[in-house]
Amino acid sequence: MNSNARAAASALLLATILLLAGWLAGRTGADILPAESYAANPIDFVTRTEAMIAASQVGRTAEGMPVVRPPPGDVYVRVRRWEFSPALELAPGQTYRLHLLSEDVVHSAAIGDAEVLLEPNTVKVVTLKAPATGRVRIQCGEYCGLGHTKMIGSIEAVP
Repeated sequence: MNSNARAAASALLLATILLLAGWLAGRTGADILPAESYAANPIDFVTRTEAMIAASQVGRTAEGMPVVRPPPGDVYVRVRRWEFSPALELAPGQTYRLHLLSEDVVHSAAIGDAEVLLEPNTVKVVTLKAPATGRVRIQCGEYCGLGHTKMIGSIEAVP
């Protein structure tokens, strides 16, 4: 290897190390939602979700998905290609524990500026304080097929 090639390789290696160090220094972990997790029997989870829907449904979206307004506490959300179900209407400023279960493939739930990875048959529980007003999107951040870009759910603050 001649000296020019050696210098170019050294410069490339140094640039790569500097870029990696800068990226690592910028990762604070603030973009990862803290979540507890537990193994789930999908049938039991669907049963809990359907019971919550039956007790707190207030309507349906234009696409026919149930809209629920549950009391503060535990809320169950089924995640599957290409939806988060049900749509949520939450009391402003109240605290909820979202139990999220992926029923098919790896998904994620990006809620606001933070995200949690969802693996099949493992429930992730995210504590969320409902916004004072407005709507928060839930969007899948893991490519899960052709409908991935339309995999968006909603959390709306409703007094």
